[in-house]
Amino acid sequence: MAKLLIGTSAWSDHDPFYPTGLKSTDQLPFYANYFPIVEVNTTYYRVPSRKTVEGWVNRSPDGFTFDVKPPRELTSTPEEPGGSQPEPDADLASAFAGALEPLRESGKLGALTFQFPPSYRNTEEHQEYIKLLPELLPGFDLAVEFRRRDWLDEEHADATIALLEDAGLSYTMADEPQMGSGSVPPVFGVTNPKLALIRFHGRNYQTWYHFGGSSRDRFNWEYSTAELEEWREKIESAGAVAETIHIFFNTNYGDQGPRNAYVLMDMLDIDHPPLPSAPEQRTLFDE
Repeated sequence: MAKLLIGTSAWSDHDPFYPTGLKSTDQLPFYANYFPIVEVNTTYYRVPSRKTVEGWVNRSPDGFTFDVKPPRELTSTPEEPGGSQPEPDADLASAFAGALEPLRESGKLGALTFQFPPSYRNTEEHQEYIKLLPELLPGFDLAVEFRRRDWLDEEHADATIALLEDAGLSYTMADEPQMGSGSVPPVFGVTNPKLALIRFHGRNYQTWYHFGGSSRDRFNWEYSTAELEEWREKIESAGAVAETIHIFFNTNYGDQGPRNAYVLMDMLDIDHPPLPSAPEQRTLFDE
């Protein structure tokens, strides 16, 4: 069975999870007492400073893993039909790679996950861009998540999986509401034997297309064991062919992410410390 790491998307979105009054700089070490991995979202909006990344390294324990999203300029595309694709900006990619060097040097860097938006259509031009990603960021473990259905519908799923496999990119499986072109079906695939990824976005049909509001409302979902059981076979199948599996919960209303992650851990019989039960009972483990 593969090494299985389960965590949340971001560590700072889960306010009730943390002790009242805990400083923001202490959130990461507190989080790392409970989870072995986290997905960094802030890098999607701006390249972090090297000092910031060094802080992540210094405030996390040995063996902790960070999956990191590349800047949106490398993945976004206009909504209008025929809109231009992101440019293979070598300077931006180089700056991003340089900023992450402390993570790589410490052995704490996981995958760089390219999250392509619903506007990123399945076109030949966009396929060619995806093939260029390993040249844009050489030497990194790269993953791709799609948010548009025409990449993974019945007509195109096999070709998309083959595209990622040929490029040496890890495919990110996703659980999300099944509605319209801006969602993808939960297609199984392991395109790089080194790493498989799964992201759980919740199944909130009412808010899935509410892009202008808070992401906490959009991804507001309590996963049941029955819903996560639907993924057991996929997780076990991925574990039979991949060295490592990274699983993230993007449900970030209150402390849903940590709680949902623990439901999956319990389902898979993964040992873990008990979650903090109430703010007044929460203390750092080393106090």
